[in-house]
Amino acid sequence: MHTEHVQRSYSFACLVCGYGWEDTYDIDVTVDEYARITAAYQLDGKRVPSPLQSPCCPACESRKVRIMRPGRVASARLHER
Repeated sequence: MHTEHVQRSYSFACLVCGYGWEDTYDIDVTVDEYARITAAYQLDGKRVPSPLQSPCCPACESRKVRIMRPGRVASARLHER
């Protein structure tokens, strides 16, 4: 088995309430002897489900969330000013 540690950042926008946020995940990607890949996600040191599968808005708990490349929420906030 081989495990690689990576970090990935994502931006999220709720399509219901408009709340936007960004998070950086620590991910342990493991490839087993049969070439099966598993990924274990951590956020702030706690194991969490993949943010790419059914993300939830922390403001209104809606599951209607758009996932974007990192930096999109921060750049949108700069343009609001």
